[in-house]
Amino acid sequence: MSSTADIETEFKDLKFESEDPEQSDEHEEDEKLVGQGGYRFDSAEHLAALKLQRQQLWSWIKNVGRNVLKEGINLTKISLPVCLFEPRSFLERLTQNFEYVDFLLSAINCDPIDRMKYIVCFAVSGLSRQISFHKPFNPILGETYQAVYDNGVKIFCEQISHHPPVSSWQLMDLANKVHFYGNGNWVAGIKGNSVKGRQSGKNCVEFSDGTCISYDLPGLTVKGVLFGLRVLKYSGTMRFVDEKNDLECIVEIDPQPPSGSFLSSWFRKKDKDYKPDQIVGKLTKNGEVVDVCSGNWLSHLDWNRGLASVNQNKKSTRLWDIKKTPISVAKGLGGSEVLPSDCRLREDVVFLKQDDQEKAQEWKLILEERQRRDRKLRKEGGVDCEV
Repeated sequence: MSSTADIETEFKDLKFESEDPEQSDEHEEDEKLVGQGGYRFDSAEHLAALKLQRQQLWSWIKNVGRNVLKEGINLTKISLPVCLFEPRSFLERLTQNFEYVDFLLSAINCDPIDRMKYIVCFAVSGLSRQISFHKPFNPILGETYQAVYDNGVKIFCEQISHHPPVSSWQLMDLANKVHFYGNGNWVAGIKGNSVKGRQSGKNCVEFSDGTCISYDLPGLTVKGVLFGLRVLKYSGTMRFVDEKNDLECIVEIDPQPPSGSFLSSWFRKKDKDYKPDQIVGKLTKNGEVVDVCSGNWLSHLDWNRGLASVNQNKKSTRLWDIKKTPISVAKGLGGSEVLPSDCRLREDVVFLKQDDQEKAQEWKLILEERQRRDRKLRKEGGVDCEV
């Protein structure tokens, strides 16, 4: 059996390893143009939609003032034009992030270490499901969405705060052996040609044996908002904790060479050897490293020692592969199960689905004004609904 020091060495070797040996070299020139990798919206369909969207966006900027480009602005506190939106609320969009839900089911009957590996795969693979050309509508306080995944798992979402905007969810399997719940406060701001955002809040996966694994999400940057190639990119640190079993996993998304070091200067000179969008992480028990993971948030995730339950030789195992791992799509409940507060019933969403931007914009403003009026009434009545 290898020592902890051996596994630490494996982690260091993975730190700046090439992302995927099967990936074609034809993307290397694009990565140089972008500079930092990421998902590129460069299809013919995207480019055509981008041209139209930017025409409308520049018109909006002229109305709100060009200081938005210099000073920046919080996108959750300003009314944006509907040309930026997709015809669904953030609550409905949220369910798409969890479409690799089978990882949660696979984690039910596992030892603690393998269970943690599945949860890391669930969270990391979900980043690839959060790619969208448009942004969803901000939910209205009290808005809801209920759906069921292909595998029978149900999810319930609700907007529980207006300022700050906080969405809450819970997801349960049919046998009540796993319960995934949490809340997210999405904050985003635009400055110049980029948007930076992050979803803060708790993400907890709880099992019937009392185990609870919590984790947080990395930051998001969208470049090329107003001109140039539009690119979406995740970066930062994800921390997974299982207090009951003394397990912790630190996962770095798109780690950068240490600044001011020999490595950083070397990689600047030979940037072809630095692969963006990498994932590197190490799993520890009682402070000792038990395994390391590597991959790319756009394509795959490998565990160096695989799963104990199926891999007695402890060989590297690819648990998530975007080309092979199936997703389970969430479908909104229908008929008598649809609540009056369902986000799909919003007039702005309904009209945008009909491709009527004028009516969608009109109703978006009406609903925003109604929400501001309701907030004022709650404040005057001494009701605190902002937490």
